[in-house]
Amino acid sequence: MSLLDDVSIVVTPNGYKAGELYAVIPSDGAADMDVTRATDATRVNESGLIADVLSNVPRIDYTGGGCPHILAEPMRTNIVFPSDVAVTQTRTVTAVAYALSFYGTGSIVLSGTHSATLTGTGANDRVDLIFTPTSGSLTLTVTGTVTNWQLEVGSYATSLIPTVSGQVTRNQDIFSRDGIGSLINSTEGVLFVEMAALSNDLTFRVISISDGANNNTLKIGYRNNTNAIYVEVRSSSGAQVFWVYTTTDITDFHKIAVKYKVNDFSLWVDGVNVLNDTSGNTPIGLSKLSFDRGDGSTPFYGKVKQLQVYDTSLSDTQLAALTS
Repeated sequence: MSLLDDVSIVVTPNGYKAGELYAVIPSDGAADMDVTRATDATRVNESGLIADVLSNVPRIDYTGGGCPHILAEPMRTNIVFPSDVAVTQTRTVTAVAYALSFYGTGSIVLSGTHSATLTGTGANDRVDLIFTPTSGSLTLTVTGTVTNWQLEVGSYATSLIPTVSGQVTRNQDIFSRDGIGSLINSTEGVLFVEMAALSNDLTFRVISISDGANNNTLKIGYRNNTNAIYVEVRSSSGAQVFWVYTTTDITDFHKIAVKYKVNDFSLWVDGVNVLNDTSGNTPIGLSKLSFDRGDGSTPFYGKVKQLQVYDTSLSDTQLAALTS
């Protein structure tokens, strides 16, 4: 029997329009994900070039080459301008983590509240520097070819936010689909996702099927443990399963599946059954698929190549095949 015989929802980096990311299954649009990002953004297209994306349009990103992924990022602000060709300037900063990035063969020397040098490696290569200055004036001295540069508050660099004459903010990407209880079995099933983190930044970031809150939910994501995949199953506000599985690098793509059934839960990662639990109840009233825990909290920021929901619990053989 094919896995497609049991799958009820399949979402991939496929068709889209403003406000929607189309589900491959079902084909009638019932599980198309609603997409919100009330600002323009950028992505890397299939030719490896930075391309503009209009507000509320999902980003199908090809960073790193190969197959594309769905890109979900937090709100960030680029505080240097113009972004296309860098010029020496001074910016007021505070004592928090910043990410400086650019393309090119030139260099940027940081002075004032922080001392460092970031040197480019090629016209098509992006380099970045993560640093924490003291509060005050930071001078960025540019030499050589420095293009598409960005200075943002955060512990990792995000996609380019173009600027011209002032700072520009890109809003966060939000993905969700509510009212799909007919496609999610609350008694048994499987949630599968192939995903990668943007950074090992020790924050909570999850994808879930839920009742629209955190009372009944199955979450797959990352938490405040180094390189940890995090799974939690909650039923009637009580935690039934709580797993933290450490892998080599969460910024690499991993295929993760959670099987849920009363007193029968298992976690599969990259073809291997890594954890099991033989006690616990399943969530009640599952009706929402979202890039958060169900109520908008702990939003998922990362990359997703595929997302699937099964309305029946799969066999070990099927789960091994799905995650391999």
